[in-house]
Amino acid sequence: MKYSGKHINKTSDLTRGWQSLSPATYRGSTVVYPDYRSFINRGAGGRKAYTYGLAGTPTSRTLEARLSELEAAIDTFLVPSGLLAVTLTMLSVLEPGDKVAIPETVYGPVRRFAHETLLKLGIQTHYYDPRETQNIPFDDPHLRLIWIESPGSITMEVQDITGICKKASQKGILVGCDNSWASPFLCKPIKLGADLVVEAVSKTLSGHSDLLMGSISVGSEPLAEKIHGTIRALGVGVSPDDCFLALRGMETAELRLAHAGHSARLIAEQLNSPDGFPLVDKVLHPELSNAANQALWETQYVGSNGVFSLILKDEEDEAHAARYSSLETFSLGASWGGTHSLLAPSVITDNRCAGRYDGKRFLRLSVGLEPVELLAGDLDQFFAGPTR
Repeated sequence: MKYSGKHINKTSDLTRGWQSLSPATYRGSTVVYPDYRSFINRGAGGRKAYTYGLAGTPTSRTLEARLSELEAAIDTFLVPSGLLAVTLTMLSVLEPGDKVAIPETVYGPVRRFAHETLLKLGIQTHYYDPRETQNIPFDDPHLRLIWIESPGSITMEVQDITGICKKASQKGILVGCDNSWASPFLCKPIKLGADLVVEAVSKTLSGHSDLLMGSISVGSEPLAEKIHGTIRALGVGVSPDDCFLALRGMETAELRLAHAGHSARLIAEQLNSPDGFPLVDKVLHPELSNAANQALWETQYVGSNGVFSLILKDEEDEAHAARYSSLETFSLGASWGGTHSLLAPSVITDNRCAGRYDGKRFLRLSVGLEPVELLAGDLDQFFAGPTR
């Protein structure tokens, strides 16, 4: 018997009477149409039209709408990673001869992208101290974009988002902000004046260390068209199953942030104690920083994440490596924002930041949902040294 395929038009019959608290997951590459005219005019609905699975599904549109609401944005676009959210944004708004200003402590792969890709395209990069704004070349006629990463993903500097955006707006310069540390639950850069904001949805928003995704939220229609044009030209899309997982994770994101932020604050205060932790040279926690940071913190953020860093004193490599054998609750991993706590050791060796961090040993903590007593005990053992 020949298969007719007529069931494809019976979706409404199958879903009639069905209501769920969870969003549906629409999988599929091909969008079908009831007649010739609707097929020929399938792109008439603009960038939100359903034309092919790569252009979006009802599941991805649901996630985009939720993020736009949280970010106070006019539109949001999804891409397969947080890094791609940054790089695709830069490719969308920069042209040969332009210049971009980037914090000197920026996420390492973004620095690599600027050096290896933007430079080949004839786009220059100016690195600025994220603690200051006066060394951003606002008067440079070639400066097209100022990039903000606040707090810094390892060094945790809090940037003056409002001040930078105000000066940039007066000069017609775009401002983009990597808001992955805070998420839109703790900071809304577009409300502070940024033109666009990116999130590593892989981290706090999805919250379970089981997907890769990034988002780009924009505050104006011209920027939305630019981002959409680049995404369409490159053939970028995301999995509907990952969108479902991200939507599910966002249901509990605010509660997870509150718990992790509280636990991290307690641990940071303990590690900041002058007694008992001789290996800790400095605690880098955005909420516990100097007075200048505190003023920015209070005006730009409504709470704290569970992510902060330590600068450790010098120690022989083999002895330091042996410390990690004692860990029972923390795992080693280069991410953050999940339910399980992570440690990410690193050493800055490329002489960035005018050399002030060169050779320094960092340890970034991502505090999860485990009891704070377990985490504190794990760190006590770590700093006491290996048991074998």
